[in-house]
This record gives sequence, structure tokens and C-alpha cells, in this order.
Amino acid sequence: MARLQESDEAAFEALDHIRNTALEKWDSLFAPDRSIWTLGNLQSFHTLFVEQDDGGSGSFLEKLKRQLREADDDVKQLAAELVYTQQYFTTLTGSDKKIQNVGIVLSWCSQAVPIPGWAVAGVKSGHAADQSFNQHRPHHVAWLCEYLIHWHKLNPQDRKRLLGSPWQFAQDVRAVPGSFKAFQPMQEAWLFMMFPDSFENISSRNDKKRIREAFQTRVPGLPTNNIDADLLAIRKELSKTEGEGFRFYRPPMVEQWRIDESPAKKSSTAPPAAPAAKLAVSQAARSTPADLDTLAAELYLDPQAALREWADVLIECGQIIFQGPPGSGKTFIARKLAVALTGHADRVELVQFHPSYAYEDFVEGFRPTEDGRFMLSAGPIRRLADRASRAPADERFVLIIDEINRGNLAKVFGELYFLLEYRDEGIALQYSPEKRFCLPRNLFIIGTMNTADRSIALLDMALRRRFRCVDLFPDEPPLKGLLRRFLNRNAPDMSFLATMIDYVNGRLKDPHASIGPSYFLVKDPKTLTERKAELIWKYSIVPALADRFFDTPSELEQFSYQTVRNKSAPDDLITADVRLEHEDDESASAEAG
Repeated sequence: MARLQESDEAAFEALDHIRNTALEKWDSLFAPDRSIWTLGNLQSFHTLFVEQDDGGSGSFLEKLKRQLREADDDVKQLAAELVYTQQYFTTLTGSDKKIQNVGIVLSWCSQAVPIPGWAVAGVKSGHAADQSFNQHRPHHVAWLCEYLIHWHKLNPQDRKRLLGSPWQFAQDVRAVPGSFKAFQPMQEAWLFMMFPDSFENISSRNDKKRIREAFQTRVPGLPTNNIDADLLAIRKELSKTEGEGFRFYRPPMVEQWRIDESPAKKSSTAPPAAPAAKLAVSQAARSTPADLDTLAAELYLDPQAALREWADVLIECGQIIFQGPPGSGKTFIARKLAVALTGHADRVELVQFHPSYAYEDFVEGFRPTEDGRFMLSAGPIRRLADRASRAPADERFVLIIDEINRGNLAKVFGELYFLLEYRDEGIALQYSPEKRFCLPRNLFIIGTMNTADRSIALLDMALRRRFRCVDLFPDEPPLKGLLRRFLNRNAPDMSFLATMIDYVNGRLKDPHASIGPSYFLVKDPKTLTERKAELIWKYSIVPALADRFFDTPSELEQFSYQTVRNKSAPDDLITADVRLEHEDDESASAEAG
């Protein structure tokens, strides 16, 4: 395959080391002067690890330590290097945790060797958020051991032939079963790891089939009986329009092949392809329930009916407030909903309140002119009200007030407090008392309020009574799981970010201070890499938490990127009732990137 965009060269250097050690030299990843990957050591490891399977309680490493209690240093080092190899592919475990796991196994040796720099750098970025690489780690390691024993037993001519033919190598790999069940994701990963220029970095066979089925008409002669060669041909063809290194698991490719089977899955993880542009250019001023359901899916809300409910409340009351912590998407959702309800973006205006914002800025006030005089000028609420009053009654207009609680509300709204409740009645404005001003019923107001900023006064009861308040908290529906739904759809290899955010919010135990999903809802998911995620975390999320720990800065250290990455990694525990997928794809919740 072509190197993916923003490929990490250190990761491919690590693959060269693994390939040379496992298939040709049989020395050692970490100590090349020693013969570690030999048939004798592999067989010894197999006896201790596979034939004496530990079905007791404990993590993978705890059980592995018990199994290797009587092993010599060579077998223990082999175990450490097999663990390194098995962890290479996954993104769910962070690089620090991967190296820590390997270091733990090496520490069981009487003389532990250091982990070389290339090995540390080589696991900085993984390839797939496939749960199987954590949940079924013993199965993967067992299969690796058994395949390598098989490889040693081949005659030199066959090994040479297979090393010279990726497709024959794939046939050989898939012909070696494992003693345990969930080994197929490791098989598919092994193909990529040994021949990264020929195989996709995909651990799910079913996904390979879906991708080929979606794109096979682009290449004459497909499909053949070689799915990997077909995928390589498809990649070469699509690269002409998509550019080198595109990802099948990122937009715009993923939407063309991934089909969600169940209605529940479709509603929560797979927004339909119906574009938001349809809403923006609608000829009607009113959005239908279907339009709002489409928008809710595009916003990854679950349940989707929440957006319709908010729209109904706004239309009935005339004004609502979206309130929640930073990053919960309040303003973004408000703007999308406003355009959906009006049918046209030019019927939507946005203003942002701040401490110096006044009645004269919002309603009307005198402004200096070029000739030194003062002229009465309308503010955004009056301008939009004038437009709405001249328009047909069924033509809607929306004013969005961002950060509504940052202004001196009594001062900014003035006599509009009365009109928010009694829209059919006119009232004299303080700068133009000769006219009766009213708020037309086809003008709606959406406010947003940050509940995390304790230094800002909350809404006074008079204004709160006139607004309906919608809570937007990351750990409550319809935002709960939103980031995971977005990442599963657009960047599945980065889905660990959702787990990290969940971990932080669980530690904070305060919905008003929780971290919202918006930080990672990037406009172009193709650009979302671990490096970019780490920068977002460092310069956006940590500063958002800093005020909370102003008096105890040492506590903020527990929320650093690498600390949370390691702490939130999935458990390696494996239970007897592990649920496996279809025989053709034994990856539980397989997601490859």
C-alpha cells in the first residue's frame, strides 16, 4: 500500500526490525548479538504459555509472569519482544504504556536489556482501534508464537519463496490456525507488518470485503480471488483522484463503503449522507421533522429526537438558552439549528455579550457621524425585528446571543424584558419613545451560556423565567458518547480520545467543569493524528482545567496527555465468556485505521 498521509517513518523502521528478526535473522529485537527468536525458545515459550494456559484471574501480565516463572532469560526476553510486536498495531494503548508493558516483562529477567530508541519511537503511533488487540492479547501472542514455529519448520527454499511473494505469504499466514480463537485480527495485522507496501493496515477481514465491494467497479477485472491484491489495485486507482496516502477509514472514503447494519447503530454512529446544504437552501422557511432528524444525525446527537424537542420548545416559547461547560458545542448547535429553522443563513444573526456590552449596542443608541453629529442607530435586535415584522409571518428569523451571561443583562435588555414575555404588545423605547416597538413572533432568540465560569453571574430570575434552558453536558444524552460516535465514523484509529475524555470527566466529577467533545471535532478528520491530538490536549484542554487547580497545581499533572493516555488504556483482562464475531472476522468491535 502507499504510505498513509503523515506516516510516521519511525513506525516503519520498527517494522523493518521486526521483519528481519522474526523471519530472517532470528536474533533479538533489543539485543541483536543474542539468538532469541530461535525454534527452541519459541517451543519453550509455547509450552509454558499456550500448553499451560492460565485460566485464573488477573491481567495478561500477571498471568504471563506466573507462566514464565521457571523460564530462562532468553525465553523471558522473547516474551517481552513478542509483547512488543503484538502491541505495535493498536492505537488503544498509548506508546508510553506499550513500552511500560514491555519493560515489566523484561524486568523478570535476571539481567534485563534496555529497550532501544528505535523501538520506543516505533510505537508512538498505532494503526487500528481494534479492541481485540487488548481484549484478546493472549490469543494474539499465542498465534504469533505458533506461526513463527511453523515458519522455522519450513525448508529454506519455501521461506525464500514466501519472502519474495506477498500473496503467497498471505496464503501461508492464513493457513496457520491458532490454539485459541481470536487470532484473525493478528493475522491481518501481521500481513501489513511484514509487507506494508502490499497490504492495508486493516485488521478486519469483513472491512476488507466491504471496501472491495464498494470500489471494485473502479478497476476492470475485479473482484479476483485475491482480496489483498484487489485492495492494492483499488488504492492505486483511487490515488489518482484522492492523492497518495489517503485513508479508507477517513472521509471522504469511509462514507462510501461503511454501511451500518442495525437501525440503532445507524442512528447513533452513522449519520446519513443527506447534506446540511439541503437545509440551508430550502425554499420553505420551515424545517420538517425529517430535516431536523438529518441535522441531528449530522451533529451526532443521540437520541436524535432531542433536536426536534429543542426546536419545538423554541418555537413555542420564542427564546431558549443552551447551557453547559466549554467545548460542549453550544454555539455550533445553536447556529445549525437556527439555519435549519429559518431555511436561510442570512436570516440568522449572532452577537456576543461581554461586560462592556450595553443597551445602546443591543437595542438602539446614538452614534457619532462623520460630520460630528450623533445619529440614532439600531442594534442587532431591533434590526432583525424590523426585518421580521416586514416579512411574511411564516418566515422565521433567529438572533443568537453567545455568552449571554457575560453581559449586564438588566442593562442590555432594558424594557425588552417585558417584550420577551408579551410579544403582541408594543412598548416605547427609551431613545425613540414616539414609536411603539414590539418583538414579532417570527423572531426567535437562542442564547448560549457557559456554566463553568463561576466568576460570571448566572441569569437573574426575571430573565431565566422568560427563557427555556437546555442542558448540554458531555456525560448526559444527547451529547453522551458524541465524540466516540464522531471518531468511530471519521477517525476510528483515534477513538481512544473519547476514552481519555471520559476518564478525565470521571475524575472531575463535576458536569459544569467537564471537558466537552468539541475540542476534537475537527473540520477535516483526515488531519487528526496523535501528534495533533497531543497538541490540542496541551494547549486547549489542560488550560481549560488549570483554573480548577489554581491553588493545587500539582494535581493538574494527573491530567497531562501521556498520563491520561496510560491511565485510560483498556484493561487486558480476558474472561471465559469472550464474545467473538463471525468466523470470518473474530475481532470484537474491530475498527482499523
